[in-house]
Amino acid sequence: MKQFVTSALLIGALCVGMAAALTSRSVAAADDEQTVLQADHTLLQAIGKADKIGMDKLLDADLIWTDSQGKSQTKTEILQNLPAPGNSDVAAAGHIYGASAVVRADRGRLQVLRVWAKRPAGWRLVLYQEVMLAEKPRAVPNANVNAGPCENPCKTIPYQPKTENEKAALAGMQAVQVAIASNDADSWAAHVAEEFTATNSPDNEVYGKANRLAQFNNLIKAGLHTTPTPMVSAQVFDLGDAVLIAAHEQPPTNKTNLNTRLMIKRDGRWVMLFSFNTRIEASQAPAHPTAP
Repeated sequence: MKQFVTSALLIGALCVGMAAALTSRSVAAADDEQTVLQADHTLLQAIGKADKIGMDKLLDADLIWTDSQGKSQTKTEILQNLPAPGNSDVAAAGHIYGASAVVRADRGRLQVLRVWAKRPAGWRLVLYQEVMLAEKPRAVPNANVNAGPCENPCKTIPYQPKTENEKAALAGMQAVQVAIASNDADSWAAHVAEEFTATNSPDNEVYGKANRLAQFNNLIKAGLHTTPTPMVSAQVFDLGDAVLIAAHEQPPTNKTNLNTRLMIKRDGRWVMLFSFNTRIEASQAPAHPTAP
């Protein structure tokens, strides 16, 4: 009886400890979320006041800033010619994923994504991206329907991972592409987060996991398959339990895309949280450097 009581006490203490640890993590995440939203608000105020010193403190050195026309600028370019961020008056919603934070400010057709990274000196904006949704649905879900076998990005990509996190996250991203190319809806579903969203310039709505899966199954029933768009170059950010992948892609049309994806580590596996895809107008299309 004494041994039973001792075991029960030990189990109880362990449960209390685990609960306290979970509570502590939840509180820390909530604190981070509020800190990020405050930094996000401060940045928008600094831009509105043309406060370049204030902006400089909140922009990451490797910042990617892309508007709805696909025009991309660096931190240096942004500080020289201050942008007009879209939906700056929309109350933003933010969520923490590892050492990253995803902030969305959407209204109507204009979708705005801001991704923050937790650096040693504090939270810094690493990505600003806009998508202007189409007015009407496109005739087919993807321009690459029945386009042929998938080599890039299913088997190879023009980027060499620099960390183990990058390597694992990129493998997870490629698993999503393989599932799409092979019409494997179950595998696709297993490699994307439950709160997954797909925001694409050619679409007239943001797709969640359920309606993207329904769209996927409709293609399969119609005897069609989608070939993922090849990557031309990529910039990757290792953010602990999150990896941000900003890839320039070349669809069959003469316009390139900037497709940004966030891979997150959940229950020991890397899954895709979102795909945010801006079509780059021809006049804005960047030269494609050889990826490292």
